[in-house]
Amino acid sequence: MKTTMIKIICFLIPINCFIAAGAQNRITDTSATCIAFWKNGEQRILEISHGKEKYDSSILKSKTRISYEAHLKILDSTANGFTIEWIYKNFRSPGLNEQSRNITNSIMEGLKLLYKTNDVGSFSELLNWKEVRDFAFGTIEGSINNEPGNKTAIDALNQVKAMFQTKENIEAVLIREIQLYHTPYGSEYSRRGESVSTELPNVTGGAPFPATITVKLNEINVLKDYCIVSLNQVIDKEKAGSMIVDLLNKLAGASLNEEVTKKDIESLEISDTNEFVYSISDGWLSRAFYNRTANIAGFKLVETYEIRQKK
Repeated sequence: MKTTMIKIICFLIPINCFIAAGAQNRITDTSATCIAFWKNGEQRILEISHGKEKYDSSILKSKTRISYEAHLKILDSTANGFTIEWIYKNFRSPGLNEQSRNITNSIMEGLKLLYKTNDVGSFSELLNWKEVRDFAFGTIEGSINNEPGNKTAIDALNQVKAMFQTKENIEAVLIREIQLYHTPYGSEYSRRGESVSTELPNVTGGAPFPATITVKLNEINVLKDYCIVSLNQVIDKEKAGSMIVDLLNKLAGASLNEEVTKKDIESLEISDTNEFVYSISDGWLSRAFYNRTANIAGFKLVETYEIRQKK
C-alpha cells in the first residue's frame, strides 16, 4: 500500500499556495482541496476493521476479520507540519485461533506510534521506530516467558526480530492504517478526474506491474461540510502482458500453453479501490476505505481496511 500511495501525490496538483491561517479547504463547483487544519491537543478515536478473504474457483476458503481502535492526538501543530500520537487499543479478532489472537494482541495492544506529517497532512516519517521495535520484542518475549514451550510465540518473535531491524521495515509492516489515513491530504481533486500511469506491487516479489490510477472528486456537500474523493488503480494488462505470463508460469510451476495463458491474462485482476470522506472546514477524515483485489488463475484474494471516526 505504502509504495503506490506515495506515488499518487506526485501526479496531483500542489496546493500549498492555498494555505492560510484560519482557512478551510478551497472548493469550487468542480474541485476541492484536501488539507488538514488540525489544532494542538485535538483528539479523535478511530474504529478500524481489517479483513481478508481467500477464494479458490469462486469458493470461499478462508475469512478473517480484526477490529480495533486507534486513539489519535495532535501533539504539535506548526507552520512546518504536525506531530501526532497514534495508540492502538481494544483489539477484537473472532476469526483467529487463540494462539494467533494472543500474539496479535500482545504486539499491538497499547502500541504507541509517534510520527510527523507535512504542513498539509501528508505522512512524513515515524519518529519512535526504535521504541516500537523494543515494545514489540518485549511483549512477545513476555508471552514466551509465560509459556516457555510455546513454539508459535517463539517463531513469531524470530519473525518480528527479522522484520523490525530498520525504520523502513517497521513503517512498511506496522503503519499501513496510518499511511491509508493520510493518503488524500495535500492534493486538489476535480470532478472530471485524472488518470495517470503508476505501478502496483508484484505479489511474487518481482518488478512492479505497470498500472493506471484514477483520482477523482466524487461529491461536495457544503451544507453538511464534507467531500468524498476516490483514488482507484488497476493493472495495465496491455503493458504488463509478458510480466503476467511470467507470473502465471511461476504460480503454475510449469509453462502454460498459449490458449490457457491468454484466457488467464484476460481474467486476471489486480486492483486497488480507495475512498475518503473528509470535512471541508477542518480536514478531519470521517471515513477511509481501502480494497485490494487480486484474482490470478482462479485464485482470488480480497483485503480491506475501513477506518471510521468514532462518534
